Amino acid sequence: MNIKFDIKNRKDIVTGAIFLLVVVIVLQFIYLPKYGEVKRLSTSHKEAKEEIEELYDFIGGQENLQDNIVDMRKNLALLESAFPFEKGVSDIIKQLNEEAKRFKVNVVSLKPENFNIYRDDGGRELKIADYFCKCMPLTLNVKARYRNLGEFLMSLETNKSPMVSVDEVDIERDEDISPWVEAEVDLTAHILGK
Repeated sequence: MNIKFDIKNRKDIVTGAIFLLVVVIVLQFIYLPKYGEVKRLSTSHKEAKEEIEELYDFIGGQENLQDNIVDMRKNLALLESAFPFEKGVSDIIKQLNEEAKRFKVNVVSLKPENFNIYRDDGGRELKIADYFCKCMPLTLNVKARYRNLGEFLMSLETNKSPMVSVDEVDIERDEDISPWVEAEVDLTAHILGK
């Protein structure tokens, strides 16, 4: 076998080499980057579609989207009234005073304490929508008739806007102010904060 490289064969070899070089360049610099980009975009699209499906599941479906969003906003408003933000602490104190006046309970003093962050069983800080769940202990010294004091405390326990719980009540009867009683009430106001 005798292979000769004549001009025609050389042209074919050079043409083949140039064609092969063009194919390699197209693959390396055009096709593979575009293929990778399409693959990334497909993955992004799939993730976005899954997130949208999760959002629809959370909201309650795509059919009644507007009604479901209105319901979610109402629930959010209830949550915010039950758990006011840290900057609304003065409003909690104001509401406590107004509630006491409504039941004819005289507030002698009200002492707020430092905030505490709630933790779960594992010791992790509890959050709602990126806000820490916090509590603020309050000590309330009051003078009132026994029945009025009971109605005031019941109102605090049942009215969850804002969320205030009665922890302890120490009632003392003083003959000098009879039929009134003096009481020290330990409360906890539940709030959201950063």
